[in-house]
Amino acid sequence: MQKEARMKTVVVLLSTIFLLAVPVTAHSKSVFVAKVPSVWRTPNGAAFLEFRSNPDLNRAWVSATLCDKYVNGDWAASECKPYNSYKIRVAGLVYDRSLGAIRLGKHVCAWVEDGLVRPIFRQTGQCKLNIGTVRQDYSDGFDTYWRPMDVITIQLNDGTGR
Repeated sequence: MQKEARMKTVVVLLSTIFLLAVPVTAHSKSVFVAKVPSVWRTPNGAAFLEFRSNPDLNRAWVSATLCDKYVNGDWAASECKPYNSYKIRVAGLVYDRSLGAIRLGKHVCAWVEDGLVRPIFRQTGQCKLNIGTVRQDYSDGFDTYWRPMDVITIQLNDGTGR
């Protein structure tokens, strides 16, 4: 009985020491980007969420393309309709010419590199683009209906680990 009590005490002490000695560095914050009409993406659909920029204007945005059907490697056979493509302005998202990066506050979301034909955008993981579907109720003045909507967010990671 005493051995079990001592073991519990040791476990509690070690846990406390661990919590005090190891700093908590991973914090995250979610930033709303947009709510758009939902596109059925299962089983063969896809959502392409990317950071894009115009270096000449120091502007950056989130590009979202939602596809009913996506055939890997065959864009022509895919069903990615133009009206399901969005170029979304996000407050505070900028192209930083001095870094060659897309930033949101202190977070570097993507590095922008010169490509042969167009720039290459390499996401850093500090700003993870997410999409999720929610139910939105609406009314025509007589009846209440609902429709699925896709919500796009950016998850900002403050962790220092790479």
